[in-house]
Amino acid sequence: MKLKALGATVFVLHCVGVTAACAQAYPAKSIRFITVGADDALPRLLARELVPVLGQQVYVEDHPGASGTIGAEVGARAPADGYHFLISTGSLAVTPYFYKLNYDILRDFEHVSLLATTAFVLLAHPSLPVTKLADLVSMARSKPGQLNYASTSAGSGPMLTGELFMASAKLKVVHVPYKSIIAAMTDMVAGQVHLSSVVTPSAVAQVRAGRARALAVSTAQRVGVLPEVPTYAEQGYPQVVTTAWYGLSAPAKTPAAIVARMNTVIVNTLASAAVRERIASFALDPAGNTPAEFTSFIKADLAKWGEAVKVANVSTN
Repeated sequence: MKLKALGATVFVLHCVGVTAACAQAYPAKSIRFITVGADDALPRLLARELVPVLGQQVYVEDHPGASGTIGAEVGARAPADGYHFLISTGSLAVTPYFYKLNYDILRDFEHVSLLATTAFVLLAHPSLPVTKLADLVSMARSKPGQLNYASTSAGSGPMLTGELFMASAKLKVVHVPYKSIIAAMTDMVAGQVHLSSVVTPSAVAQVRAGRARALAVSTAQRVGVLPEVPTYAEQGYPQVVTTAWYGLSAPAKTPAAIVARMNTVIVNTLASAAVRERIASFALDPAGNTPAEFTSFIKADLAKWGEAVKVANVSTN
């Protein structure tokens, strides 16, 4: 028994000493991308692009619900073997303020790379006689509590961005929560609600078809697919600067060599002109950074949403 234990120890030490060689042998089987219920166009694109690079299949598994917390917990509890990754989203930085979670976004993950970013868009039904935020503010103040806006439930970026704007403008607009962005958009387009706060990819088709009017985007700069739509900050609300994002994360204690390997593969893939063009067609801005940079990005986003919760004065957990 002692000899077996010694042999196992020698093997482990040998593998530690030749980390690069161990990483080069990776992957030896298929990889899982766990998603949280957001639009899966980006993870499926990356999965296809990574197959010839890694020499293994990459499968996308969807685990929707509870503003992404169900999928995030699946990702956090997955084996830290380099074959399970979470397509993390900006909702992970919002939900800690609204849910009692069984995982911690920083403690329970190794963050590999930021994949893409986009904005939240405030939309108005065409029947509403407003073309800019000033029009909406004037109307809402003249009709306190009579206007409403659709978004997803508490613990989501679209909802909190909407609440942040309403609080900053001192408006009484009723939030109508929906289980999904699709349901929210369906009722807004049908005129069942006056406004909606959604991510850019969900807004573009409706805006271009004239079924919705975009009043503002939440990012610091205008977004490429809706260049005519000004930011909240441009229209006098500098507090309303929020970002929706996608990233790649792994369960905590995933070997550092594998995290580094996946980071290199992801960043190189995101640097491809063809891939960037395809991501842009999803109304997303491609990203790509180091694990340390991505972790710092998430820390800053957590702090930003925490401040937004205070300013909006919304009920949390």
